[in-house]
Amino acid sequence: MQMRRVVPEWSGFDAPEHMVHLSSLPERLPGVDDPLPPLVDSTEWLTFKTDKRRREHLGGRLLLANAVEAWWKERASLGRTDELDVVRDEHRAPYLRWRPGLWRQAPLPGVSIGHSAGQAVVGLVDTGWSIGVDAEPLDRAIAEGAWDMFASAEERASFQGKPASALRAWVTKEAVQKALGLGMHLNPRHIVAEGDRYVHNGAVVHLSWMEVDGMLMCVALAPGRAPPQTPEDTVLDATRAAMQLNPDWGVGCKTTRNMS
Repeated sequence: MQMRRVVPEWSGFDAPEHMVHLSSLPERLPGVDDPLPPLVDSTEWLTFKTDKRRREHLGGRLLLANAVEAWWKERASLGRTDELDVVRDEHRAPYLRWRPGLWRQAPLPGVSIGHSAGQAVVGLVDTGWSIGVDAEPLDRAIAEGAWDMFASAEERASFQGKPASALRAWVTKEAVQKALGLGMHLNPRHIVAEGDRYVHNGAVVHLSWMEVDGMLMCVALAPGRAPPQTPEDTVLDATRAAMQLNPDWGVGCKTTRNMS
């Protein structure tokens, strides 16, 4: 898979380290007896009803794997994508997580995955931040009947005779929903950017738009969210709490501790 790196431009914002990549969806799907690539969840894969949905999911995960490898290479970090899982929180926002049993604690980038018109798009951002990416063909016309679903009355009035304005609002709202990890739990009609930023409950979401390969893309960066707790996190938290309550608490058998 060949991927193209996109470099967003930011105004008045010292952006954290991040990557955005775009690539075509794969032409072929794995056969029934073929192993699935890393980051493709076999359980989720079996729920897809159409080849179109499988291609979108596969293309997004293949691009994500390549993007993560590029991220590690730039930072001279060690890791393998088959050591990772993509997990979702209660709002179905995706996260990368080391596979259970590896006990890896190395930080992982925040991620965003999207697809449209035969293209996959992936964004990665440094720990402590969250990223949202969305892209649509420049010639896509958002049907007027759909405006009420995502735009305020004032916005809808501004769309009249300006299909590019409706498209820009669409990709912006999608990117913001992803960056905040809320999806449709955040009403898109309430998302109205002021210049190149949007503020939600005091959190500032910074926005950048670009045109690439016939697509209009929006990238949104926001303060990071805590990833879902893993069983290993629970064990480590309990161990840390025990050590704080008992300064004499240690690891190993009692005899070993007494002889040290």
